[in-house]
Amino acid sequence: MADSPYIFEANPQNFQQLVLENSYRAPVLVDFWADWCQPCKTLMPMLAKLADEYQGGFILVKVNTDQHQQLAAQFGVRNLPTVKVIKGGRIVDEFMGAQPESAIRKIIDRHRVRKTEPYRQQALQMYETGDLEGATQLMEQVVQHEPDFYEAVIELAGMLIQQNRAEEAETLLQKVPPDAVEDEILSQLLAEAKKAKLQAQVVGVDTSALEQRLAENPDDLATMLELAKIRIAMDDIEGGLELYFTVHKKDSNFQEGAGKKGLLNAFELIGAKNPLVKKYRNKMFSLIY
Repeated sequence: MADSPYIFEANPQNFQQLVLENSYRAPVLVDFWADWCQPCKTLMPMLAKLADEYQGGFILVKVNTDQHQQLAAQFGVRNLPTVKVIKGGRIVDEFMGAQPESAIRKIIDRHRVRKTEPYRQQALQMYETGDLEGATQLMEQVVQHEPDFYEAVIELAGMLIQQNRAEEAETLLQKVPPDAVEDEILSQLLAEAKKAKLQAQVVGVDTSALEQRLAENPDDLATMLELAKIRIAMDDIEGGLELYFTVHKKDSNFQEGAGKKGLLNAFELIGAKNPLVKKYRNKMFSLIY
């Protein structure tokens, strides 16, 4: 451990430099341990192995709590082992106890320094100055080199959607593990990708024939479904939801429950917080009771 350039022993004198100052260059994992702690002896070699494997992706700093109780108290450590993740001078993550290596890797991957980070930043700058195509090409290279750089994947997906490449964006987003990014961000982008795909399908579509057909036959459920999809894609959300609901109400089994499926898919597109979701969920429930 003494020979590793990524692993250090902390004390009150060097803590500022080892942990706080270094945390502005790379995330620092501070491992609070003690000789009498058996789980600490399980965790310690695992963290050391990962520190060497990640080659500076993070720095490991160990604190012997028997010798430096004030440091443990300063960080509110009550159980051992406790690992605090410091980045940019503040605690951004932590865990207690001897965790599986896979769980620790997930935490490290959320915060570690990425080799492609300078190129990601360059791509974001290009995007800010209006060079969407150049930014996208560079971000694609970032993701190609580090497919698990999910922050870059999310940003690339957003750029692809803006370039009418929604299907590629959706494929990318579907590969992102649920716990890798905030659920709300992932769900919103997936909805945007699906909506963009729908919009691409209805560009220049004239609905007058469908409207006329439905006016002549108000029970034409197939036409209702077709028109509902187009209305959703054209941002007439409530108009589309009403048609899907009508199909569901008239025949809940039509085309294997297409009315209900259309409603649920539309709910995903507009997001659970949209008041129309509550309105039409209540209308669906009213059919049951």
